[in-house]
Amino acid sequence: MFINSKKNFEICEGEKKFLIPRNYIGEVPAWVAKHWLLLAAIKDGSIATPKGKKDKVLEQADKEAETKAAAADKREE
Repeated sequence: MFINSKKNFEICEGEKKFLIPRNYIGEVPAWVAKHWLLLAAIKDGSIATPKGKKDKVLEQADKEAETKAAAADKREE
């Protein structure tokens, strides 16, 4: 799975550990792609999953993730 992360994440499963730094753009292993934390981060917009690797596609995925993140933000203004 190809991702674009807006935050730092540490995905752990048993003895396996995968670090996703802020502003990471790249592939993640299959076991990470199925992990509940990564799926939750995609749902709340912290991680975008672009359909391609070209700049225009990355920018569109970034905009979609920002919209999701704003909708998921429950802090009072």
